[in-house]
Amino acid sequence: MKLSRILPKFASGALALSLLFSVSPIFASGVQDLTPDQLEVIEAANNATLSQVIKKNISGDNVSSLAAAASPYSVKLSRGSFLAWSDAVVDWTANATQITSSSGSQDSGFVFPNTVKKGGITKQSSSAASYHIYLSKTTIGAGVVTPWGDVNVYESDFSDYIKVFKDGTATNY
Repeated sequence: MKLSRILPKFASGALALSLLFSVSPIFASGVQDLTPDQLEVIEAANNATLSQVIKKNISGDNVSSLAAAASPYSVKLSRGSFLAWSDAVVDWTANATQITSSSGSQDSGFVFPNTVKKGGITKQSSSAASYHIYLSKTTIGAGVVTPWGDVNVYESDFSDYIKVFKDGTATNY
C-alpha cells in the first residue's frame, strides 16, 4: 500500500527534474544560434520610431469659439515589427499658452510564439502647462515553441518617454 503512494510522487518528481535539467540548444547557446525570426524580433524591439504629429480637425456645429482656438494633436511611438510590436499613442489639445488636456493609450500584437506585455502608459508628475510627459512600459519577447508551450529565449523591458508640447510638437527619449 505504501508503494502505491510513493510511486506516483517519485514518477512526478523524476519528470519534473528531467524537464528542469533538459536544456535545449537554443537556451544553452548564445544569440548566434537564434533563428532569423527571433533575431528580427530582438533587433526590431530595440528600435522605437515616433510618428509625425497629426493635427486633427475639429468639426461640427456645436464647436464654441473657445474650443476652436484649441487644436487637438496625436502622436504614436511604435516599437518592434509585425512579429512583435507595441504602440503608445498620446492625444492632446493645446492653445497658444498651454496644453488643455491630454491622454495616452497602448496597443500591441504579436505572432506566436513571440510575446508582448503592455505595462501601461502614465502621465508623469513632472509635466507642466507647456508640455506633458508620458511613460509607456512594454515587455517584448522572442519565443520558441516547445512540447510544453511557448518559451521566451529573449525578453526585454522597455520604458519610452513621450513629451508633447503646446505648439503641437513631440519628442521621445
